[in-house]
Amino acid sequence: MVNKFFDKPGETKNVAAKIFAIILAIILWLYVMNEQNPPIESSFNIPLEVRNTATSNVVSDVPETVRIKIRGPRSIVAGVLNGDLKAYIDLRGLGEGRHTVKVVAAVPSSLELVEINPDRLQLTVDATTSRQLPVEVRTNGAPAKGIVTGKITAANSQITIEGPKSAVAAVEKIIATVDLTGKTADYYVDARLVPVNQQGKEVEGLTIYPEKTRVTVNLAETAKKQLDVKLVTQGALPAGLVLKSIAAQPAKVEISESTAGKGIDKIDAIYTEPVNLADIKQDTTRDVKLQIPEGTTVTPGTISITIKVGPP
Repeated sequence: MVNKFFDKPGETKNVAAKIFAIILAIILWLYVMNEQNPPIESSFNIPLEVRNTATSNVVSDVPETVRIKIRGPRSIVAGVLNGDLKAYIDLRGLGEGRHTVKVVAAVPSSLELVEINPDRLQLTVDATTSRQLPVEVRTNGAPAKGIVTGKITAANSQITIEGPKSAVAAVEKIIATVDLTGKTADYYVDARLVPVNQQGKEVEGLTIYPEKTRVTVNLAETAKKQLDVKLVTQGALPAGLVLKSIAAQPAKVEISESTAGKGIDKIDAIYTEPVNLADIKQDTTRDVKLQIPEGTTVTPGTISITIKVGPP
């Protein structure tokens, strides 16, 4: 048997040559492929998925996308679409609070994942809650000359906000803003509702039901007249001081009222809010608000008073 196998020594040499040729062909193919289709790197911005969040929780501080870098043959990388790549964070088991989580990416097996940026995130998990608040209507601008603002009403008296517990708790009020600039007659507007904190800044990340409310503004022609400002004081000056003089600037203000009002002809003066003389220890100038009768507009609404004191 052995002798028969080696009966033709030339055949053994042919097999070796064929194997060598195959190896050489593979090396040549790899060389050509590397030259013609070299490995390259490319970066993609892809959506970041949030997985396994408890239905009663909401997550904040999570970016919409992350950037990943891949490496592979040029022909394959050139055909990659964003949909072929995945990036996600897994929040299974995470409770309320601040957490650091790893970003995971999945790419086709023919490619190599080089980099994820960022590869870790700091995020906040918060419980979801809701709350009802009244609407406060604010106005911008002024109506046309000779027109004053009457009754302003919002269709929704109570608004529901929903979102992270910390964000909901930060809301001080719900604001609906309407623009009065140049208006001459009654009108309405569907005003956007904005939740704001104590500093008046919008609190973001909340869902509002409804998102808008219809605000109706009643306008009317005005009756006007000039009235003297009367200073109102209370208390007594500290011991050793007497009142030398007290004066208002301006001494007169303009009062206006819609034709549907009670009649500004019955108002003979505009009074300041009380000024406590017990707080006055030296010559003082300060701004004082006016007591504005209901249903009227007084311009200006604040005046400056100068109080001079001295020894008896």
